[in-house]
Parts: sequence; C-alpha cells; structure tokens
Amino acid sequence: MTSLVVEIRGLKKRFGRLPALKGVSLQVPRGVLFGLVGPDGAGKSTLLKIVTGLLTYDEGEVILFGTPLRGEREAERLKEDLCFMPQGLGTNLYQELSVEENLDFFGQLRLLNPKELSRRKEELLRLTGLHPFRNRRAKNLSGGMKQKLALICSLIHQPKLIVLDEPTTGVDPLSREDFWSLLATLVYQQQVTALVSTTYLEEALRFDRLALMHEGQILLEGSPEELLLQTQGTAYLVATGESLLILERLSRAGFRPFPYAGGLRVFVPRGQERKFFEAVSEKASVSEVPVDLTDLVLSFSEAPALPAEALDWSPKKGTDEVVILARELSKEFNGFRAVDHVNLSVKRGEIYGLLGPNGAGKTTLIRMLCGLLPPSAGQGWVAGHDMRRAPKEIKEHIGYLSQAFSLYRDLTVRENIWLMAGVYGLGRREASRRLEELLALTGLSPYADQKAGELPLGLRQRLALACALVHHPEIVFLDEPTSGMDVSGRQVFWSLIFRLSREVGLTCLVTTHYLAEAEHCDRLTLMYAGRVVAEGPPERLKEDLKEKLGHPWLLSSPQLLQAREILRQEGPVMVWGRRLRLFWPGDPKEVRRHLERLGIKVERLEPAEVTMEDVFLWYVSGHSF
Repeated sequence: MTSLVVEIRGLKKRFGRLPALKGVSLQVPRGVLFGLVGPDGAGKSTLLKIVTGLLTYDEGEVILFGTPLRGEREAERLKEDLCFMPQGLGTNLYQELSVEENLDFFGQLRLLNPKELSRRKEELLRLTGLHPFRNRRAKNLSGGMKQKLALICSLIHQPKLIVLDEPTTGVDPLSREDFWSLLATLVYQQQVTALVSTTYLEEALRFDRLALMHEGQILLEGSPEELLLQTQGTAYLVATGESLLILERLSRAGFRPFPYAGGLRVFVPRGQERKFFEAVSEKASVSEVPVDLTDLVLSFSEAPALPAEALDWSPKKGTDEVVILARELSKEFNGFRAVDHVNLSVKRGEIYGLLGPNGAGKTTLIRMLCGLLPPSAGQGWVAGHDMRRAPKEIKEHIGYLSQAFSLYRDLTVRENIWLMAGVYGLGRREASRRLEELLALTGLSPYADQKAGELPLGLRQRLALACALVHHPEIVFLDEPTSGMDVSGRQVFWSLIFRLSREVGLTCLVTTHYLAEAEHCDRLTLMYAGRVVAEGPPERLKEDLKEKLGHPWLLSSPQLLQAREILRQEGPVMVWGRRLRLFWPGDPKEVRRHLERLGIKVERLEPAEVTMEDVFLWYVSGHSF
C-alpha cells in the first residue's frame, strides 16, 4: 500500500477566463496533519474540492489512496474513506436538530449499524466535551462548538482522510486552540490523515507539513522548520521615538517596516544589512529578533509603494488627552449582562486593541461607544461627548470600518468615496480635495475608476478605510479590518494605520482575531464574559506572563499525547504540530530533569518566545489552556 494518501501532479483549473490553479503538484503522506496556508483567493478551496471529487479539473492528475481520480465513478467509490468539512461555521449541520440528532443523521447517512453508531457517537462526544450539550440545537451552539460538532459529524464513519476548508476562520482564539487540540488527537491517536486549509499564517506551525499557496500556485512546501531555514535574511526590531520618520526612510530604501511592540519590525534580506543600518537613525535601538514565516512569505512579493507626502489634515497629536473613556459601563439584554462594568481609557493617537473570544462583549461595547446602543449602567465619553446625551455629535467625530465589506460593489472606487463625502455633508470643492488626498494616501489612485466589487480583498479594505476617513474623524473603529487578507495586504494596511496615528493623531480602536496583529497595538484590553481581564502594552503583558509561568519551551517526545495528559496536571500545555508547547521556570537542564522525573521521554527541548496567543489563552481560559 502506498505511503501517500494524496498525490497531485500538474493540476490546473479555470473558471471562465480566471485561472484558479496553475499547475499545482503536491504530496500528502499518510498519518500527517498537512496544511494549505494562504490568503483568500489563493486556490485552497478549489484544490480541496477537487481532491474530494466535488469539482472537476482541466489538466493534471489526482491520485487518492493510490487510485487515480478521473471522474464521478472513482469519487463515489472513494468517498467512504474520506470526509469533507466546508468553509463556514457549521455549514454542514442541520441547525434545528440537536447535537445528538445531527450525529444520528450523519451516522445513518453513512449506513452505520445502530450499535456501531452508538459507540462512535459516545466516543466523539466525550472527546470533544460536547456530551453535556447533546440535547442542545445546533443553532444555539457557539461558533467553536459548532465547528467541533461539524467535525465529528464528518468523522462518524471513521474516514482515512479528513479534508477541512478553513475550519477556524471566524472562530475566536480560545475555540481555535480547542479545535487544534482535538484535531491533533484524532490524527496522532487514530492515525488518520488531515488536509486542512487556513488563512492564519501563525497556525502554520501547527502542521507536520504545509504548502504555502498564492494566486493558484504553491510557493514552498515542507515542514515549518524546513521552510524557516529557507528564509534568507535577518529580522530586526527598531525602537525609536522617531518611528514615523524611520518608517518612511526604510520604505524609501525598499524595506517593509511595520509597527510591532512599540517600535518597527523589519526583515532585511541577506546582503542588504548595510543599506538597512544607513537608513536607521543613530538614536534608534536595533535588536535582532527571530525570523518567522511572515518574513518568508513577504520575500516572495513586492512591496507596494505608498506615497509619503504630508497629509493636509489638521493634526491633533502629541497630547495625553483621553478621547475614549468608559467608567463602569454595562449593558444587559433580558437579564443577560453582555458588558459588565468595563473601564476603558484611550488617548489621542493611540492604536488600541480590543481582544476577546466570541461573546466577550467587544461588539456590544463598540456599539455603545459609537452611540448606537444606550448603556444599562455606567458612563462613557467619546471625543468629549457624553454617549448618553450626544450620540449624533459622537457620530460626526468617528469613522467605522466593519469586517464585512459594506460599500457599493457596482460603484467605482472614486464614486464610493464621493458618495460618502456627500453623506457627511462635504461641499463639492472640499469633497474633491479629500478624494484625491485619500486616493493617494491609500495607494488607490491607479484603481480610481475600477468597480469596488472587482478589487482584491486588500484593496477593498483600503477603500473602506478611505470612506471611513473622508470626513477627517478624530477616532476610527476598525472591526476585524484585515480578516482574510494576505500578509502583504495586512502589512500595508497596518502601515497606513500607523502613519495616521503618528502623523495626524488619529485614534484607532481595533478588534482582531489575528493575535500576531495585537503586537501592532500600543495598548490592549482583553475581554472575557463581558469583563476586562487584562490591560496594557503587548510587551508588558508578555513579560507579566513570563513572570507567572516561566519560559516557554517546545518539547519533542515519542509519547506526545500521553505527555500532554501528564503535563496538563502541571500547567498550561498545547499541542504544536508534533511537539508540545509548555511553560516552566529554569534552564534547559532543569526543565529536562523535571520532565524525566514525570516519566516523559525527551527527544528535543527548545526555547520559544512568549506570544500574544499565550497571553490571550492564559487570561480567557481561566489561567489554563
């Protein structure tokens, strides 16, 4: 029997004139967690649907379990050995059925006998922790619970290949951690093969092997460690009080700096170190930081040049003025407290991050701050106006960018901005001036006469930002602004936000599920169950966690799942590909001796860095994950 579960050779697929796959070749070994990592539009979903027989292809060859997949006959014969979970939260579930009824339905659909179905059902409910919710309707489950149920419904017939299309998109980080732990258990305990797509580059380290996809092609393939070794260059953190000046100088020199941990993070390709240090001020503090897969991906794409002309915008910077203030703010819905005595203080010009799992109260809090919801208790002021008494005045001073693209797709870029200028009551001359200013600021001038619906995601979000800024607000609320963007698009977007913050004092309140992006914020508030559980600059939060837990380590052990169960009694531990991520004080020798005393065989022990994901999981999971 072949050791390859999936083998793809020269696969091509077009939709009309649009090429979706451009000669993709790929091999997925048996018993591994294999990832397809890339932005929206990279071709991941198309590839997965072809592998599962849901789509035909134009050229190439697809082989499953050693059998060529040439048409419906082969696909029908192979379907009992695989499962497919489509993109979206619980889209393969029947929302009116309970957890148990959904499992029964899928088991009967797969022709399982009642005894086998009952055994599998109990096993999967126990494994996922859904046993107490077996009578709850699917529509009443949280996003993370829906995804767990969707997964085990797909697994009820014990397939050999699990194909999952972006299973964690739209799922909060706490539920994502639960999902990855469950998936790793299934793969490593039951020796199934999983082929999983994701837009989250930070999730790439979870895979045994992965392929980086972009525009219908595979850029690189291998283990995360193998791919990182191909990064030709060094990453630096630049700490300086002249961040905006340094950002512009580095950008002009051809580098791609972006805000990170109170400074700028820059990847410098090998051989360009001299040019980098010439562009950095002598007053700046420069330190080397570990390279990551973001650096590798960015090395394959060109940095879009954004104009650096001074903005014709009345600056209000360089002050400690508080422009968003909440005191004991609460909101109840029919006895349920969605926001519970929240205190918040945001200064002018800050990039302020608001993080929390789904249902934490972030959206409700923002809607109150925007004047869209009256609070049940407490007080709040935005741009100097009382949220209870002056919601109209607040709206004149703020901009809002939602996660879903809410502009007019059939209008051009220029027409959308012009329309929003009219909504805010700008005169023709002022609207025309701001239109050109915003086109230049966002780099949209070449696309001014293109329809918004024809733009790629990164450009659409820049357009949405331009429309949110047309009336020169003091504050902008950004709700998941970069969801689904590629790395390059996210970097450009954050560079824009950084420039607006530093040059004109625009205050930015951001929510995001990309925990790596929390590093771009000046300060953060973490919310859970309606309450604030932590607040402060990203670096301070990470240092506080290190003081509480010790240093993070990556452990390789032949007893992976057994070691995880043992270490769960000691403190936080996560499955990280074929390794465990744990925290422990002391040097490597002390940690190794402690693990061996616990009966855990240590193959390899490596130091790691504290991440914002660690911080997030620690606070929102009740100090355990």
